[in-house]
Amino acid sequence: MSNARVFEIAFQLGASMNSSVRSAFANTNQMLSNTSDNTDKLNSRSKILEGGLKAIKATAAATAGAFAALGTGMVVAVKHTDEFNSAMKHIAASTGTSLKDMKEIKEISKNLYNENLGEDWNDLAEAISTAKSVTGLSGKELQKATENALVYRDVWGEEVSQSIKATDTMMKNFGITSTQAFNLMAQGAQKGLNKSDELIDSANEYSPYFKTLGFSANQMFDIFSTGLKNGAFNLIIRALQW
Repeated sequence: MSNARVFEIAFQLGASMNSSVRSAFANTNQMLSNTSDNTDKLNSRSKILEGGLKAIKATAAATAGAFAALGTGMVVAVKHTDEFNSAMKHIAASTGTSLKDMKEIKEISKNLYNENLGEDWNDLAEAISTAKSVTGLSGKELQKATENALVYRDVWGEEVSQSIKATDTMMKNFGITSTQAFNLMAQGAQKGLNKSDELIDSANEYSPYFKTLGFSANQMFDIFSTGLKNGAFNLIIRALQW
């Protein structure tokens, strides 16, 4: 075989091999490219899935928290209701209050509770019952009288039963309202008229006398104040002297 023929065969083989190799490389590159694309897509989908799982977990946690809060709220509500019912039964049994009056006491108790007054349900019910038995008031007037007594107790430390008696005496003798009577006592306390712890007792005991003498509730407290300013030790005796 001549050298020319040998070169021709070799060239053809080389060309054939180069074509096959190039084709193989091309196929391989395409496969690698597809694999890379698929990997990117898989990573992207994995991130989406991961985000979805986190969202699901967050929603589940929030839902669990909401149910836990709801459960706690229900427990508190049940306890709250039990305490209210227990207090109302206690008042009804200890005072012999009628069903009609108990309905009123329950309603007023809730109203005053919503105003953040009273220590608990028992305290509210007892205050209302005391105010009603002393004054004979009902409805909004009873609620206002009890509210005034509770506020006066919180500020000046006087028992509801004592302040209610004094204001009731003033109301009946001077024809004033519960609010007016408590305002006069509050103003008197602010001016130091309770210096000797006699203000409530004096207002309760001597209102009928001042009325008989023709004085008003305001004038009575003015006389109390005048007596104190002039060095009164016993508030009412000095006041009457002046």
